[in-house]
Amino acid sequence: MALVYSGLSNWTDESRLDFYLDAVASNDVLPFVRQYGQVITGVKADTIKLPKLSTSVTIADGAACFTDIDGNNDSTISQSSITLSKGLVRDQICVHGLEDYYTAQGLTLGQNYTGLGAFEAGIMQSVAGEVGKAIGSAMWTGSTNFITSGWTDLIYAATFGTSNVGTSTPTSGGSAGTDAAGVYNICTSLLNAAIADVDFASEIISGNAVIVMSPQEFLFLQQNYNKLNGGNTLVPGLDTLNAGTFAAINFPGTRVPVVTQNFLTGTGTIILSRRGNFVAALDLESDFTNVVMGLDQYEENIWWKFRFKAGVGFRDLSGNSIKYWGPAT
Repeated sequence: MALVYSGLSNWTDESRLDFYLDAVASNDVLPFVRQYGQVITGVKADTIKLPKLSTSVTIADGAACFTDIDGNNDSTISQSSITLSKGLVRDQICVHGLEDYYTAQGLTLGQNYTGLGAFEAGIMQSVAGEVGKAIGSAMWTGSTNFITSGWTDLIYAATFGTSNVGTSTPTSGGSAGTDAAGVYNICTSLLNAAIADVDFASEIISGNAVIVMSPQEFLFLQQNYNKLNGGNTLVPGLDTLNAGTFAAINFPGTRVPVVTQNFLTGTGTIILSRRGNFVAALDLESDFTNVVMGLDQYEENIWWKFRFKAGVGFRDLSGNSIKYWGPAT
């Protein structure tokens, strides 16, 4: 039986039927990708190719007439790829087991159960939350069976050179806020590294880039900024964080938004990327939230399942599009 009891005794005075559910991180990945990257749906194949166009232009001396139209200027079409994986979460519950404890109070009358009674909503809410957490975690940091290489895995596996700006664990900046590992200072280092590249710099200036970090690092950002400025929060965006709002802000002095992602927590990774670079490829987005339930062929066990297919990747995994702070490999 898939329903496990922990610390319950048979029929004591346990009259409450509402569950206190575990705290579960919400899956904030798809909203992030939809706003700052790209979500591709309807993908049935195991691999999807993403086209990329790059062009080289060289200005020649135009003092005389040319005799050869080929000026050695090329437009190159290339591809990056995303490998998709199928995921499956399923289980079954024998409802008769609920009769042995206070949970019997929430069951329907009779012995031919077609549902979990008063507990069905709570159990399914908990299941859906845990499934969403597992999917979101896999999309960022990979898993054993589903999306084995998340976005951070792909970044760590790439050969970046100077794109890895630092590796130490992000902090609030030390007592004076001046430590290099302070999150405000890290963001400054990432922007300095990107803006030294003439092409990346144009994306920074136009706001066509994004800094992404965990909620933990977002709080460190506010703390680091306060320490550097003697407690004077002069930036409106950081004032909203002081007021308890983890909304996206523009990094001070730039048009580059700073956004949070739950599943970067614990990785120590802060990423500066061009917009549109993060890509999630799916079959059907509603598969991620649509739990299917039913009775087995004997009408004894209640079964439920999720089936989904997804993969993640980048349009351009190079220093021209990404700078990051985190593990070198």
